[in-house]
Parts: sequence; structure tokens; C-alpha cells
Amino acid sequence: MSDQRVTFHVLYTPDEGGYNALEPVTGTTSWGKDLAEAKAMIAEALELYFAEVSREDAAEIAARQADAWSGDVDVTVSAA
Repeated sequence: MSDQRVTFHVLYTPDEGGYNALEPVTGTTSWGKDLAEAKAMIAEALELYFAEVSREDAAEIAARQADAWSGDVDVTVSAA
């Protein structure tokens, strides 16, 4: 298998002082002081993640990402 580019959907959430980044298929997380840094840091974290997994695992994860979809769900939240 040759190297391939894969687009991952990342959830960025603000916190006090920066942004958390979560890629849910691999469970990779990162953080940055601003959105641009969070994007750069999660990209680096994903590259490091894939440097550690086997080619077979990487191909399986890439295939799962291609099959992944996102959507909204409405829930009722009440205080305890």
C-alpha cells in the first residue's frame, strides 16, 4: 500500500485559553492556544499516531474514516 492522504473530521471545542481537538475515529486528541494552532497540533498528533500503527491497521482506519458520517441528535438535558 502506498501513502495516501485521508481527510479526518475533527471536533474543535473552545476552553479557557484555547481549543481542544478530537478526532473520534482514532480517539486522537490535542490542544492549541488558538484554532490555527489546534489544527496544526491535531494534524501532527494524527501523523504521529499513524507512524506507530501497522500499514494494515492504517488502511483499516482510513477505510473506517471513509465510511464515517456525522449528524446531529436532539436530547433533553435536565439538571440533577
